[in-house]
Amino acid sequence: MFGSKSLGALGAGLLSIAGLVGVTGPSAGASTSAAPITIGFITSETGGAASSYIGAQWGAQARIDAQNAAGGVNGHKLRLIVEDDQTSPATNQTDAQELVQSKNAFGVIEDSSLTFGGAKYLNQQGVPVTGAAIDGPEWGEQPNTNMFSVTPPSPTPINGVYYSYTDTAKFLKAIGVTKLAGAVYNIQSAIQSMSSLFQTGQSVGIQNCYENTTVPFGAVDFTATALSIKSAGCDGVIGVSLLATDIALSSAVKAAGIKAKQLYYTAYDQNLLDQASSLHAMQGAYTTTVADFGQPNPAAKKMLTELKKYTAFPGGIPSLNIVYGYASADLMIKGLQLAGKNPTRRAFITKLRKVGSYDAGGLFPSPVTFQHFGTAGMFPRTACELIVQVKGNGFVPYNHNKPVCGNRVATH
Repeated sequence: MFGSKSLGALGAGLLSIAGLVGVTGPSAGASTSAAPITIGFITSETGGAASSYIGAQWGAQARIDAQNAAGGVNGHKLRLIVEDDQTSPATNQTDAQELVQSKNAFGVIEDSSLTFGGAKYLNQQGVPVTGAAIDGPEWGEQPNTNMFSVTPPSPTPINGVYYSYTDTAKFLKAIGVTKLAGAVYNIQSAIQSMSSLFQTGQSVGIQNCYENTTVPFGAVDFTATALSIKSAGCDGVIGVSLLATDIALSSAVKAAGIKAKQLYYTAYDQNLLDQASSLHAMQGAYTTTVADFGQPNPAAKKMLTELKKYTAFPGGIPSLNIVYGYASADLMIKGLQLAGKNPTRRAFITKLRKVGSYDAGGLFPSPVTFQHFGTAGMFPRTACELIVQVKGNGFVPYNHNKPVCGNRVATH
C-alpha cells in the first residue's frame, strides 16, 4: 500500500511514568466512572498532501458515532477532536501536544503522511496511537510499542532488512509488464518502497527500466519524466505518490504517447471520478485498494451505511484515507474494549499488543498482527490487496474481485 512515504525516522523516547503506571486522572491516561473518553485525530486538511486527505475524519467519525449509538465502550461515550497538521511535521507535533495537554486525549489516531512529527512526543507520554504505517519506520521501531498500524509496517527495517510482499510484482507480471518505470517522492520510505518493488519484480522477470526518486512532495509536472520513460522503452509505470501527483504523472505518460500499463496506490477515490479531466487522464490505469466499495462485502457495506448516517460524506467511493480513518477508529475502539471498564493507557497498549490477527472486522482482505513488535514477526507471512482499473466513469475489479496475494520477502 501507500505505506511508503517518510521524511525520516525520529528517535523515540521512553514511555512517561504516568503512561507507564496508568495513574488516574485524565491527563495521566486513565478513564473512570464511565466518563467520556476523548480521542484525537490528526490529518492533513490543508497543505501539500490535502488532496489525498479530503474528509479523512469522516471515517473515524462514522465508526465512533456508530459505537456511541451502541452504548459506547464499556459505558464510556467517545468524543473525537480533529486537528489539521497542515502537511507539516512540526505542526503534527504541535497538534499532538495540544490534544494531550489541553484536550486530555486518551489516545490519538494519526491519519497523516507526517505522523513521525508527533511520534516521539506521543511515545514519551505513553499515548496509544492507531493509524496506518504510511510515512516512516516509527510504527515498528522500539520503543514505540504504543503505536498500532492497521497495515503491515513496511517502512520499518529489522536489523537493516526491509520486508515486503510479492503481490504487486505478481500482478504486474500477470498484466504483461516486463520493463518497469517508477516515480516516487524524494522521501526515505517512498524510495525504499520502490526499491523493494523493483527487487520483487526482478524475482518474477521484470526488469528495472527507469527510476525517479527525486520527485518533490506534491509535484505535478512530469513532462521530463515521461520523456525519459519513453526513451528507456518501459512498458510499465508505477507511482508512489498522492492523488494529484498520480493524475499528473498519468497525464504526462499519455501525452508522451507511451503505451504502458500504469499502477498507482492512491487513485481509488471518488474525487478522481468527480473530475472529468482527471478521469480522462487516468483511463486504463490500475489502482490498489484495501476494500471494494463497488461490490462491497458486509464490512464495507456497514462502513458505507455509517458514513451516510453520521457524516457529510457525499457518497461514492471513500478515499484510502477515509478507509484508514475508519479502520484506525475501529482499532482504537478495540483497544479500549480490551483495556476494561476503567481503561488506562498502559492497559490499552499491553492488551492490544497481544492481538495476533486484526482485519478491521472483515473490511481488509488480509489481517495484520500486533505481536512480535520490533521483529520480523510483525509482518504476516502473506498479504493481499484488491486491484481495480479505471474504466469509463468508474472502477472495474481486476480478477473478478479476487484479492491478489503475495508472500513476505526480505529486501534491502
